[in-house]
Amino acid sequence: MQQFTRQSGVALIVTLLLLVAITVLTLSSMQRSTLQERMTANLYEHQLFVQQAESALRAAENSLLGLLPNPATAVGVVQGFYGLPVAGQIDRWLDPQTVWINPPALNEMLDLQAHYIIEYVGDWPTPAAPDCDSGTTIEADCLSPTFRITARTQPADNRPGVIMQTIWRL
Repeated sequence: MQQFTRQSGVALIVTLLLLVAITVLTLSSMQRSTLQERMTANLYEHQLFVQQAESALRAAENSLLGLLPNPATAVGVVQGFYGLPVAGQIDRWLDPQTVWINPPALNEMLDLQAHYIIEYVGDWPTPAAPDCDSGTTIEADCLSPTFRITARTQPADNRPGVIMQTIWRL
């Protein structure tokens, strides 16, 4: 005759604990994967916005080249061209009254397009002779018109905006 020994159920408890541990590891792995996917999508979108801002900077530089020999004559005449910044006033790229120029769209599928403004910031010494204005007489070719170009994409829908600036001179 067979005798059955009484089992205490330890194997069942150990198996259930292992199953819970595996479930927790699987859930945390899924959360990490989802987070990494979102981070990658945000990085991709940010890179697209950076490329759009760079494209707007290039469009602004091309518009300045189109105004040669002296683009400073367009200040106050052409929309989006501004004169010297005034000390103590809000920066133009932060001022809601600033009129921005829309360049040709780089990627029309994106709903946030870049735009730019151009500011005349005065005549600065040329990079070839940075100390040419420190003498008693300043040569005619010492100073050249200098511009600050600001390009941006506006932040919307919890997405970051991009602001880029460059200095352009003749």
